[in-house]
Amino acid sequence: MTRAEFYSDRTGGPAPRDKDVLPAHTTRGLLNLVQSKIDSDWFAQRFPDQCPDGNGIAGTNIQSLRLDLQALIPDLDYPLLATSNVPDEAVFDLIEYAAQRIALAQPGPWHSYFSHHELTFDVKAGRRAFRDEINQILVRGRTTYELAPSLQVQRTGSPEVREQLSDLRPATGDGVLDELIVEARTLYLSHRVGDRKLGLEKLWDAFERLKTIEIPGGDKKASAVKLLAHIADEPFRELVEAEMIALTKIGNTFNLRHHETGKRVVPEDGYDYLFARLSNLVILLLRHSDRLA
Repeated sequence: MTRAEFYSDRTGGPAPRDKDVLPAHTTRGLLNLVQSKIDSDWFAQRFPDQCPDGNGIAGTNIQSLRLDLQALIPDLDYPLLATSNVPDEAVFDLIEYAAQRIALAQPGPWHSYFSHHELTFDVKAGRRAFRDEINQILVRGRTTYELAPSLQVQRTGSPEVREQLSDLRPATGDGVLDELIVEARTLYLSHRVGDRKLGLEKLWDAFERLKTIEIPGGDKKASAVKLLAHIADEPFRELVEAEMIALTKIGNTFNLRHHETGKRVVPEDGYDYLFARLSNLVILLLRHSDRLA
């Protein structure tokens, strides 16, 4: 997490992270950061410009880097800030591309004949510093994204979704159910809207399977009643049952479980609400039945 380095954060608290589309100034800042690392030879270990005497790396082979970059991310020009109207996905691809190839460059032994230092590199320190700087820009831009320790850009979502994602760790004893939940969680972390929609569908599939876990292969309704019986407080159990019925109806009405032409489409700005609501119910049912890791 980025430290509160700015006056406005210390006095007013951090701004809400509510932007799914990168603001233009955030995009420029991210492009500028990667370009500055290129200019500072942080890519020289991967794209070395060898000293003429063959005794170490003297800098970055920009031509090799540029060709590789444009082949893998064709929406970008070089220098990076020369690119206009960069799609968000190209920016995220660039961040992941850079994170995998970057290494902190530091001057090593001096070569007097060719007047340059031989560069030394620290991959771990470079990746750590790069991730911190990327995430600071994403936080200050109020985006819903972060560069995770896996060096992949992930969508953190709303505060409610972030809390549910951290708790959505099943240990049900049903391999298929666990896989559905984990897959839903993984997909929902994606910055791609299509992946998040698929993650929502996987969570609904998991919910339907969870209803059958108490009586595998048996009566679904009786299994759901048995699952609810783990909740001792009767008024609260009735509340949870009503929520299960309501979410079942939502799954059948919208294109979450079935995709016939008559099904309603979930709007993109409804994904977080539905994912948080259903995952909260699934977590509660798993916790009460002692099936949560």
